[in-house]
Amino acid sequence: MTTASTTPTTPTTPAPHFTAPAHRRLELDRGTLVAVDRAGTGDLAEARLLLPLVPGPAAAHATEVDVAAEALREALEEAAGALAVVRAEARPDRIVVSARSFTGDLAEVCARIGAALAPEYPEYPEESEGPAPGGLFGAERVDRARSAVAARLSAAERHPTVVARAGFLSAVYGTHAYGHTATAARLPGVTGRALAALLAGAPVPARRAVVVGRGPAGELLDAARPLLPAPPRLAPRAAAAPQDRPAGGTATLVSPGVPQTLIRLGGHVPGRVHPDYPALQVAVLMLGGYFGSRLTAVLREREGLSYAPRAVLDPLGGSAAFTLEADVRSDGAARALVLIDEELERLAAGAFAPAELLGAQNFTVGSMAMACSSRSGLASVFAGTLVSGLSPQWLGGYEERVRALSAADVARAARTYLLEPGLTGVLVAPAPAEGLPPVRPLPGPTPAPLPLS
Repeated sequence: MTTASTTPTTPTTPAPHFTAPAHRRLELDRGTLVAVDRAGTGDLAEARLLLPLVPGPAAAHATEVDVAAEALREALEEAAGALAVVRAEARPDRIVVSARSFTGDLAEVCARIGAALAPEYPEYPEESEGPAPGGLFGAERVDRARSAVAARLSAAERHPTVVARAGFLSAVYGTHAYGHTATAARLPGVTGRALAALLAGAPVPARRAVVVGRGPAGELLDAARPLLPAPPRLAPRAAAAPQDRPAGGTATLVSPGVPQTLIRLGGHVPGRVHPDYPALQVAVLMLGGYFGSRLTAVLREREGLSYAPRAVLDPLGGSAAFTLEADVRSDGAARALVLIDEELERLAAGAFAPAELLGAQNFTVGSMAMACSSRSGLASVFAGTLVSGLSPQWLGGYEERVRALSAADVARAARTYLLEPGLTGVLVAPAPAEGLPPVRPLPGPTPAPLPLS
């Protein structure tokens, strides 16, 4: 009599895969238009318009961007809100206009958005004085936008997370425009003329538009043509490159009553266009980019110091900011800094098993596949690719580039861009403490202690 083997078998988890959706691209004198025929999306279409920004005066840039996005949101809702859900998202290097509509309304929505934006590029001679003309950035609209931004800033400007973000950006980008956050103090100086110059400051070829919906792709391209506004008559601005690593190191900002110590560390690193970006992306993921990361295992699971530490790459312009965030128990903040350094050193030394690398590669590929599984996500992925200065064809080799990475590639990226330059940033703590960086005064007026209840 024979019996079946009772030796247990180890189940294998299928590896995720990503296939870039087919697309069509059209180069126009107003910029680049990309269409993706997405089957199974119902009768809805998604559009993205990328308005690239070249910073003007550094200290005022972030405030101008917030006011411009608010004014755009109001104007575009007036123009197309009856036919679409329209949003305007502010980023330091771009404003992204998003529109969702029924496929049958897409051409009309795109035409209305393009028409609303087109008048905003008149010639404003530098020597002219007086208020800017009406329209998209007319005086009344700008006043309303300033008021809306002021309300948001007054509600959050002194919150510890906002203070930490402002300190971090200043440490990473120094005096560059990306090193400044929006402030209420600069709102009175934001004018319609300055906002028009902001939107007209980037070269025309840098503009991008993406539309995703039920095709054919050629019909989507025809419908979306009017989305790209007419070329501006203002001369493009000269972009200033961020400093590689501003001096200043890491500092502690004391905010009495803050219930935890907020750690914000990072640096200025290469962007998506750099050949080392895939290895850097996987290194950051292994360090703190998902629940199975090293920071989660050490700071949360083993030490109980932080609930949700994370590390991310934030592409900005042609580069990216590496950000490591951890809100930790204040009595363990110094210990957390030591542990972060140890894990970064281990990662840079290649002290990880093949299974850890494979898990990170699977997560990276699976995340891209998940992001492209919806109409809205697909539009955002293509938009993010284009705004980084890449061709949509870049998505076609995404999985292959990630799968080809070796342990040595990942360790070298961690060592070259994270460990050897050293991390910079800030901690926001309730009081000075041994083992923390030197104290630096908070910018602006000293905030009142936070209530502990």
